[in-house]
Amino acid sequence: MGCLPVPLIALIGFAIGYFIDGRTGSVWGGGIGLIVGLALAVILLRAMRRVNRR
Repeated sequence: MGCLPVPLIALIGFAIGYFIDGRTGSVWGGGIGLIVGLALAVILLRAMRRVNRR
């Protein structure tokens, strides 16, 4: 569950970037999607660890 959003959001960013600007946009969209996915995974894991400490 923690790392599943990373490839999904990267693929969504890739698709959005491709529709907006073709190949160049797909690279930027995939990169932005990857960064957003990693950030969300880190937030999710930190929240899970915080709840588990209590």
